[in-house]
Amino acid sequence: MAIHITRRELKIKTRLFAALVVILGVTSILYFAFCRGKGYNQIKIDSQPSETVTSEPTSAPPAEPNEPESESSTESESESEPESESEPESESKPHISWESYDPLEALSGDEWMLALINVNHPIGKGYTPTLSPVIEGSTVTADSRVSDAYKKMYEDAKKQDIVLAPYAGYLSYYRQQENYNNLVNNFKEQGMSEEEAKQAASARIDEPGASESGAGLSVDIIGTSSDFDKTKEYKWLTANAYKYGFVLRYPEEKFAITGVRARPWHWRYVGVDAATEMKTQNLCLEEYLEKKN
Repeated sequence: MAIHITRRELKIKTRLFAALVVILGVTSILYFAFCRGKGYNQIKIDSQPSETVTSEPTSAPPAEPNEPESESSTESESESEPESESEPESESKPHISWESYDPLEALSGDEWMLALINVNHPIGKGYTPTLSPVIEGSTVTADSRVSDAYKKMYEDAKKQDIVLAPYAGYLSYYRQQENYNNLVNNFKEQGMSEEEAKQAASARIDEPGASESGAGLSVDIIGTSSDFDKTKEYKWLTANAYKYGFVLRYPEEKFAITGVRARPWHWRYVGVDAATEMKTQNLCLEEYLEKKN
């Protein structure tokens, strides 16, 4: 009987011990799980990148309408001022947008020499000036009034050992068309598409009907080399051409206004008064006309 009781007690104690072990095990698991979860969160918070910590706005809230601006806002405005100062490009960059402007009408008026002729204001096939050679014995012609001024400039320059040999002057519409088509075909032979070739050609020469050479108002001097601006002839022209009514029509720095790359050989007649003002104020023809009108 005693042995039976001992076994029963042992069995009960064993079960109680097993239950206690299970309880302790579950408790340990829950405890470690809780502690581990808390520790993981702490590590996650501590290891957040600095951007997250500083992502909160650090500047003061906007001032009320009646409050003075903060120093920081004043500084940011003063720092942005140089941009507005460097942007008077809009003031020095006029855009001729006279929808009713007719260069043919201008050519027939008293200020014929100021006619603006370009891709936006073409003269097409409808104008042929009274022509004469720009110098004696030359096949290069221009509007006879321009030729008279060029002859005078040519003779005065020659006295200073400067020979302003004319290369091209008046070009008929058909000659312009021929030159343009030849250049387009040349670019196409180099592998360009039709559209690419036309764009490349238009960047080099004026489109037919959109050239002031069609009005005989300009003279290309010596040649069409971009190195012409390094010659003594070019130096003489930049210093003296305005006295005879001629200006460099397409300076490199005026490309944003004229839309034409530098052509140091291309000199346009605008008359002495306009040329003098354009020279002294560094204006291209578009800027001069904007100011004048």
